[in-house]
Amino acid sequence: MKSLTVFTDRLRERCVAIGLALCVIGGVAAPTASAQDQSAEPSLQQQDIAMFRERFMTADKAYTPEARAEAERCLAALEAHAGALSDAAFVLELSRIVALADNGHTRLNAGARARRFNRVEIRLVPFGEDFHVLWTRPEHADLLGGRLTAIDGYPIGELREAARSLSGGTPAFRDRFSPYLFESPQQLNALGFAVQADEAIYRFTMPDGRVLQRRLLALPPGPERPVLGVSRMLDPTREGAEPGEWATLLATTQAPWSVAAGGETFRWRDAPEMDAVVIDMRANNNTATRKVLEFLNEAEAQRVALGRSNVVLDMRTNGGGNLTLTQAFMAQWPDKLGPQGRFVVLTSPWTFSAAISSTLYLKQAGGDRVVLVGEEPGDRLEFWAEGLPMTSPSGLVLGPARERHDYRNGCRDYTDCHGNVVRKPIAVDSAGPEIAAPWTIEAYAAGHDPGMEAAARVLERAR
Repeated sequence: MKSLTVFTDRLRERCVAIGLALCVIGGVAAPTASAQDQSAEPSLQQQDIAMFRERFMTADKAYTPEARAEAERCLAALEAHAGALSDAAFVLELSRIVALADNGHTRLNAGARARRFNRVEIRLVPFGEDFHVLWTRPEHADLLGGRLTAIDGYPIGELREAARSLSGGTPAFRDRFSPYLFESPQQLNALGFAVQADEAIYRFTMPDGRVLQRRLLALPPGPERPVLGVSRMLDPTREGAEPGEWATLLATTQAPWSVAAGGETFRWRDAPEMDAVVIDMRANNNTATRKVLEFLNEAEAQRVALGRSNVVLDMRTNGGGNLTLTQAFMAQWPDKLGPQGRFVVLTSPWTFSAAISSTLYLKQAGGDRVVLVGEEPGDRLEFWAEGLPMTSPSGLVLGPARERHDYRNGCRDYTDCHGNVVRKPIAVDSAGPEIAAPWTIEAYAAGHDPGMEAAARVLERAR
C-alpha cells in the first residue's frame, strides 16, 4: 500500500496534540456536554467508542501498523473525555481518527455527519482547490459565484487543511466533503474556527474582484433540510423544493446536459456532431426502477441503430457501487464498436470506487481506443474497500474497508485482494486523464462543459 503522505503525517502529529489536551481543539475551549448527560450509565459517546474499537477497528484493514497505533492512542485520549464533550467536538475528533487510515473507503460518513449539525444557507462546491458559492437563499444572491477566502478571519488554506483532516483518501477527494464543514458554524466552532456556534462571518472574492463579507446565520438540522450530495450541487434544479427558495449561479436554461436532471441515475443521448452516443452513468448500482446492465445494453443497441461509431461515457458524478454488475460488459464493449470506434471516458474527483473499476476495465480492454479526459478520479490505483456500513449507538454511519484493490499490478503481489479483482484483474499505469479538462468556475457559470468540449475535439481528431 502507498505510504502515508506528508499531509497525513502532519495529521498524526496534530492528533497527538489534540489527544493530550482534547478539550482545547483548535486553540479554543471545546463546548462540553450538559450536566444532565452525565450518569452512571455509559454515555452515548462511550458506547460509540466501544463499538468503534470492537467492530470498526477490528474490521478495517486500511490502517498501516503505524497509523493504527496512532489511531489507538488518539482513541484512548478521546475515551478519557467521553461524555464531557459536545457532540460536534466528539464526532469531529472521531472523524479525524478514521481519516488516519488515509483511505477513501474508510470513512465516517460526512453527509450523515452534516445532518446532525446546523448549516448556513449557502452551498459551496469545489473547483480545483477553491470553493465557490453555487446556491444561496435569495437574500444572499449577490454572493453567487464568490470564492470563499475566510471564515471568521481564518484563511481558506487553514480551513481546507482542517477539513481534509476529517476524511481519508486523495486531497481532491477529501475536498468533496469539505463544504459539510465550511457550511456549519457549529462544527467550525468545535474546531476553533468560528467564534459562535450559530453564526459566522464569511468572506468571498467575487468574479469582478470585489471582496464581500457576510454574517450568515445557521439553521438547525431537520428532516425538512436534506443534505444533498455535493456532486449533485452542479445541477441547478436539485436543492430547492419550490421555485424561488434558492438562487443559483447557473440558470436552469443555461445548464449543460451533463449537469441537468440530477435525479436521473442513467441517461443517454444521441450526439451526431461527434458521431457518438453520450452515456451519463451516475452510479454502478441497480436502482428501484432500472438495472445498470439493462441500461448499458439499451444504450449500446441505440448506438448501433443510430449508426454511431463512438461512445462518450460520462463517469464524473459516479460514486461507485457494485463493480461486478458491469465488469464483463466493460471488458467486452470495445469489441462491439469495431476497430474504428473510439471511447472517451470523462472522470473527476467524484469518480470513485466501482466507477474507477469500470473505467479501468474499459481502458484495459480498449487500450488507445479509450481516451480518459477530465480530472484525476477520486482514488489511487491501490486502495481498500468492501465493507458494509455500520451504525453506532448515537447514529454515526461508519464504513470499514476490508479488502485490497490493486489496479497497478493486478493484485499479483498480494494475498488479501478482493476476490472479484483477483479473478478479473486490472493492471494499468494510471487512472488519470490523458487530456486534462477540469470543471472551472468560469466554464460552469457560462454554461460550458469543458469535458464534453474536450471529448468533441478528441473524436474530431480521430476522424
